[in-house]
Order: sequence, then structure tokens, then C-alpha cells
Amino acid sequence: MKETIALILINIAGLYLVLGFAFSVLFLWKGLNQVDEGAKETTLFFKLLLVPGMCVFWIFFVRKWWIQSRNKEM
Repeated sequence: MKETIALILINIAGLYLVLGFAFSVLFLWKGLNQVDEGAKETTLFFKLLLVPGMCVFWIFFVRKWWIQSRNKEM
């Protein structure tokens, strides 16, 4: 029973990180420049340094990108 619960939690964490990585790629490609104007002048190396943090905290970046895009529409 404990092994099953542990396996489920590991799978949930893995799915969360995979979704985070997919979002990170999309966000670096499309959204970063929309959310932060200063990011246009950054290098690819700097953007790649952001990926691990975005994989973990991607849900906050989704929210910020969503809010930013809604503010630009108004």
C-alpha cells in the first residue's frame, strides 16, 4: 500500500515537471518578452538558466502571463 502511494506521488511529481518543461519551452519562445520587456536583450544562455526554476514554478508564470495578456487586450 505504501509503495503504491509513493509511486502515485512520484508519477504526479513527474507529470508536473514534464508539464513545467513544456511550458518553459513555450514561455521562453513566446511569452517571456511579453511579460518582461527587458528580456529581449538577454542571451540564450541566460534564458536556459531560467528553465529549471520555471519547471518548478511554472504555474506562477502561467498566471503572470495570463494576467499580462489580458491587460494588453484592454
